[in-house]
Amino acid sequence: MKTSSSELKRRARRSLKGRYGLCIGVQFLACAVLLAASLVYVLTSYSLGLVQNPFFEGSLTISPGYVALRGGIYLSFLVILSVYGLLMPGILKIYLNMSTGNSAGLSDLFFAFQNKPHKFLGLYFINILIGFIWAVPYFVVLIVAVVTDFIPVMVVLLVLTYLLLLIGSTVTMLCLSQSMFILIESPDQRLWKCLKKSAEMMKGNKGGLFYILLSFLGIIILGYCSLGIGFLWILPYIYATMTEYYLDLKDRFPHNSLIGDEEAFSQSAWNRENQW
Repeated sequence: MKTSSSELKRRARRSLKGRYGLCIGVQFLACAVLLAASLVYVLTSYSLGLVQNPFFEGSLTISPGYVALRGGIYLSFLVILSVYGLLMPGILKIYLNMSTGNSAGLSDLFFAFQNKPHKFLGLYFINILIGFIWAVPYFVVLIVAVVTDFIPVMVVLLVLTYLLLLIGSTVTMLCLSQSMFILIESPDQRLWKCLKKSAEMMKGNKGGLFYILLSFLGIIILGYCSLGIGFLWILPYIYATMTEYYLDLKDRFPHNSLIGDEEAFSQSAWNRENQW
């Protein structure tokens, strides 16, 4: 039997009770690590003289410094993505520990760095790549539309490909939404199995998860109205609810269908009510 979104949120609030300090600290630490990752590269580049003249030299000439700067920006962005891809599993691990009654601490933030980081990075970039694939038709049509000065047929195609991007990426995101949780609970799991198991778990459940995500829209708007301060409480609430959703979904899913011959899928299902 499916658990209502209100019940999942109630469980999330219960798991967060008395632990908001830890959750806020985790957010600050994650932001500090990301900021350090970007600043270290930029400052090192300037100190080594890798970027000396980052601007155009004339209207048609691009200086070597500009090329180096652009390359540095792309590389810095890749580094930041990689660091974020390794921090996110740690954040989810903390919420998993809280929701299952285990001890959670700031050190859990670096869980992925200590447990097969290449797998967590691989899964993270696979999800990004899949989303990018959905965007390819839209950008191809956009380029053609610009070249043809947005003739009516291209405008129609542009709208259609944008809808394809929006719907396709949303459905894919929902299908693969549990893959990171699966890998966290079983780091030895192969990446394709994590993706496959997530898709299997989400069969018939995508609408429910989409509804839960939409239900956060109101408090997200309030978070922006508070100049971002409200997100110190909103993000932990969302993370905790998504964690409760995964645990509830795992409890409802036929356990044998998630277990491979080579290893168990995870710990035995938790009784969500009796543990508290």
